[in-house]
Amino acid sequence: MLSYGEFMDWQTLSPEELEREYSPSQFGKRPLVQYLEEYHQLSQGHNQELLHTPEQPLLIYIHGGYWQRLSASDSLFNAEDAIREGVSLHAVEYTLAPQATIDEMVSECIADIISIIQNLRPTRTVIAGSSAGAHLVAMCIRETLVSNSIDAVVLLSGIYDIRPLVHTATNEPLHLTEESAAMLSPILLPPKSGVRKALCAVGEFESEQFKIQNEKFFNFLSNQGCDASTLIVDGRDHFDIPYDLLRRETAVGKWTLQQLKDETA
Repeated sequence: MLSYGEFMDWQTLSPEELEREYSPSQFGKRPLVQYLEEYHQLSQGHNQELLHTPEQPLLIYIHGGYWQRLSASDSLFNAEDAIREGVSLHAVEYTLAPQATIDEMVSECIADIISIIQNLRPTRTVIAGSSAGAHLVAMCIRETLVSNSIDAVVLLSGIYDIRPLVHTATNEPLHLTEESAAMLSPILLPPKSGVRKALCAVGEFESEQFKIQNEKFFNFLSNQGCDASTLIVDGRDHFDIPYDLLRRETAVGKWTLQQLKDETA
């Protein structure tokens, strides 16, 4: 098992190793199609507007899918937990590749985040993202108006240096080059985030590269003065860790709810 102090450089991996390391479904506990169907089923029947209540805590969620699948309507699987906890839930919609570039997605997410915060005037706000969604969150908090409007971020199974994807099949609809990928990798950009608190979490059943990305970005935020925490969640994989976001009995849910409700540990 790799020690995370001995970060394995992705550039030393063979093409086959790189493809496997950045294919989360290779490490999942269940087939990907089952998770995608489950997201849809759990989200069905929930009207996003009915999950918006002004002047109460707000969780904003940005979905993953490697910037090319899923939608806001498939990302309301935490709705029952949000209702039980008295938390507004907002899933961000953004245009997927190849219809939009990642840079355009970031701009769309920033606009949506600012709009929902202005409309709901929440008592406290946490932005969470999973996988590509965590990358988008990390890019969005570089915008001062976003970072100044939120209390914390939850980054689940994120990818913060996206250069490895240039050399994988994932890049086919993204059309990234080494240069453009570097410009869209938050960990490679000059420190800018003013976010105060962050949780960087990854599942037990994930690749070494995703665990390394998680640990490196935790260090990156900590070095900026952010009160950051890092966690490898036992029993979770890349696709079911987002279910924990508002569940008090889980480490991720407990941390998130503490930020949303300004609770002490």
